[in-house]
Amino acid sequence: MLLTQHTIQTINADLVHKPTAISFSYPEKILQFGTGVLLRGLPDYFVHKANQQNLFQGRVLVVKSTASAVADAFEQQNSLYTLCIKGI
Repeated sequence: MLLTQHTIQTINADLVHKPTAISFSYPEKILQFGTGVLLRGLPDYFVHKANQQNLFQGRVLVVKSTASAVADAFEQQNSLYTLCIKGI
């Protein structure tokens, strides 16, 4: 399944934290240079958590900083990605 703003709402799982429909309309407040795993797994995760608690209400604008195909994959999935957390 291709992850998009429409298909993400069809995912039904208790342990999955999904962005709310309104979060897609939040303004872009952070300019992030790079699309690496560390950036997606740490600061972007905390932005998501702050949005879930109505503390931030903003999105991250990602600027591709290298000539890789990662940004193309983001575009195909409406800039959505899956983050899996194991452990504490």
